[in-house]
Formats: sequence, C-alpha cells, structure tokens
Amino acid sequence: KVFVAMVSAMDEAIGNITETLKTLELDKNTIVVFSSDNGGNVNCVGHITSSNYPYRGGKRAMYEGGVRSPSFIWAPGFLDSGENDEMIHVTDWLPTFWRLGSLNRKLKPNHPISTKPLDGLDQWETISQHKASPRTEFVINIDLEPVACGHKVPT
Repeated sequence: KVFVAMVSAMDEAIGNITETLKTLELDKNTIVVFSSDNGGNVNCVGHITSSNYPYRGGKRAMYEGGVRSPSFIWAPGFLDSGENDEMIHVTDWLPTFWRLGSLNRKLKPNHPISTKPLDGLDQWETISQHKASPRTEFVINIDLEPVACGHKVPT
C-alpha cells in the first residue's frame, strides 16, 4: 500500500509540473528526465521485494537485472514518442545535457570551467535521432570481493 501511495503521489506531482510548464508555455523548451539507478532489490532483505523480469538479478548484481534500468524522457518540443534500447550509461547524462544547454554547441564543452575529461558521452543523437550509441562498453564493477546478496563476481 505504501509503494502504491508513493507512486500515486509522484504521478500527481509530475502531472502538476508538466501542466504548469504547459500553462507557462515552457513545455516546448523543456526536457524532463526520470532515470533509475539500477535494478530493484530481489531477496537482499530475506524476502523478495521486487522483480526485474525478464532480467536476472537485481540491485548489487552484475546481471542485467542489476545493471539495466528504465528511463523516461518528456520533451514535447524535442522528441517524438518512442523507445530506445541503445547502451546509455548514467555518466552520459552530463555531456548530453551540456550539449543541450550550450546554445547548439556555440560554447565549447567545459568552457569556462576547466575539468578533467568526462567519462560520459553525448547521447543526444542516440536519443533524438535513434542513431546507434557511441558507447560500446562500460565498467560494471571493479571490486574483487563478492557482491552483496550472495552474488559472486564472475570469473
């Protein structure tokens, strides 16, 4: 019951935000992103608390159920409805938003701030034009110790 109430409250709040953006005529120049951090807990607390079906594993696991996660993008002025199953990592959001906020690349990335090179990749063409992702790999785990919930590091 608590989870359903939280989802209902979140749905109402998001609806209020999107309606306000429409009322203020800002919706065609706004991108709203919801992204999960990883799969749900599956038996880490002594009982099953979620399902990542059809994927195996969950939070803290190195199987797809612990690595793949859904994201939702609402951008009526930028995107049509659709799905994307390309490889996009959480680190890719920063360079993607940097591009979108840089006046169509009139500003140089990382200017005027000087930073080390970013791990992420600009994924806007992957998202908006359904092009192949420039990402071909990402690190899942660098720990050599067994992962929580009884999962073992694959060898």
